[in-house]
Amino acid sequence: MKSLQPLHVFVLALLALTWGSSFILMKYGMHAENGKLVFTPNQVASMRLSLAGLALLPVSIFALRKLKRDDLKWIMLVGLVGSGIPAFLFTNSQKFLDSSLVGILNSLTPLFTLIVARLVFKKMIEPRQTVGVLIGLGGAIALVSLRGFGASSHWEYAFLILIATLSYGVSVNVVQNKLAHVSSLHITAVSLLFAGIPCAIYALSTGVPDVIVNHPKGWISFAAVATLALAGTAMANMLYFWLTQQTSALIASSVTYLMPLVAVMWGVMDHEVLNVLHLICALIILSGVWLVSNRKK
Repeated sequence: MKSLQPLHVFVLALLALTWGSSFILMKYGMHAENGKLVFTPNQVASMRLSLAGLALLPVSIFALRKLKRDDLKWIMLVGLVGSGIPAFLFTNSQKFLDSSLVGILNSLTPLFTLIVARLVFKKMIEPRQTVGVLIGLGGAIALVSLRGFGASSHWEYAFLILIATLSYGVSVNVVQNKLAHVSSLHITAVSLLFAGIPCAIYALSTGVPDVIVNHPKGWISFAAVATLALAGTAMANMLYFWLTQQTSALIASSVTYLMPLVAVMWGVMDHEVLNVLHLICALIILSGVWLVSNRKK
């Protein structure tokens, strides 16, 4: 693992900003102003993946000519567990779970990343990194708790987020251990191609074009999903895989601890109150990320 450089920190912050804003885009993609559905959760997920795959189609066509068959099977797995499954799980859970609760559950990603790295890939984990994971998780829970849990209902849908974070843990470890020699751009493009083809078929077969054209909020919701696809999936996945290859799966996955900070930032911009406890939680999170990302000399 390379030592953490300023560029790595910048990419980590950019990912936190991008993915921390993705929940609001999913909300706008599904709901009109009156709270009624414009697109179903499955339609939003399928559009997100198919549009991201379409945007990177020229790259994936070029990459398919160069990739080895053994690499393709791992990239297909990344497309399935790193993009495909989580996209549908997150949109379906957000019908019933408040974004605060989703933020807490999403922070389990580094913990699952650590578990998968140790049990499946037999990686040695430094004690300080384990402590850092737990500190970061505790800080994220405290920060989101300060914002409140909203009106979450049907808490059984929390298991969907648990499955999604486990999927992320598997995906990021596969990228680090099986695809370290493959360009992050090629991994992103081809994995989204595999995930996007069946999603495009589903989107077309469920009348997505008709909703875009005929629903009063169709184009607005489509714009939110398109932004989510291009920034929150295509661009963010490429940066995430690059950061994983440059540092480690554990460091890259620690972005989920920083995402609640972005949520608080959006709250402040919306005239919510920022107090000392929020700042203390932020320092706890950053100290956890520091322990995870700094190796013992």
